[in-house]
Amino acid sequence: MTDLIAEGKYDFIGTQETVMNPLPSLNQVKFIASKLPKHGSFGRSREVLPNVGEAMMIFYKKSRWKIDPKEQKTFWLSDTPNIAGSKTDLDAGCTRSVTAALFHELKDGRKTGRKIYVYNTHFDHRSEAARQRAAKQLMEHIAKRKQKDVPVVVMGDMNNGEQKPAIRYMKGEPMVLDGIERKPPYRLADTFRVVHPDVAEVGTFHGFKTPGTSKIDYIFISPGLKTISADIIRTQRDGRYPTDHFPVNAVISW
Repeated sequence: MTDLIAEGKYDFIGTQETVMNPLPSLNQVKFIASKLPKHGSFGRSREVLPNVGEAMMIFYKKSRWKIDPKEQKTFWLSDTPNIAGSKTDLDAGCTRSVTAALFHELKDGRKTGRKIYVYNTHFDHRSEAARQRAAKQLMEHIAKRKQKDVPVVVMGDMNNGEQKPAIRYMKGEPMVLDGIERKPPYRLADTFRVVHPDVAEVGTFHGFKTPGTSKIDYIFISPGLKTISADIIRTQRDGRYPTDHFPVNAVISW
């Protein structure tokens, strides 16, 4: 998996279910970081303790991006987003969180003036209601960001197919969420569909077996950004896959 990530030479990498553990031999965050010496990282566990449990990490290329010290946070997809480890939906399988930060572009060590917000998340795998509430909360957070003229990238395993209400809502379509008709406060574009609007074989979850038909992993972008390319990465070695999902990538520009 780390070989595949390193080969991509990405500016930003969003990982889900990345295990943090006090034992170095079981700490996936530190292991990935050791294989990406040119990248910094930001994130914490979704549980109460910041360094124990699964994290939604953002890795970023240090030569090109500087994280803003005043605009970086983890918030929880619950009614108490600032309380670590909080979960509201009783049907949800897990505590869920979002890692978010503002990044300043660098050239020769100096800020160019261009900035971008990066979000990384993982919606619940069990509760449809929790996924709908997560989409609503995430979009409201994006719409209320401090620098509204700065574009946004959202990466994540949404555990939702393209025709589900949460995804359609994130793409700007009014939807009934949690039993109420809601108009999105913002809209995003699915980078894969910008490039491949009609491709049918788009399953991203495979569980180390035959891929399903549903695309549940996404890279979204805000208006003002342009998609150059986007792919589902189906790399394998002798029939063995690096994770239980196919990774997705995108090349974007201002």
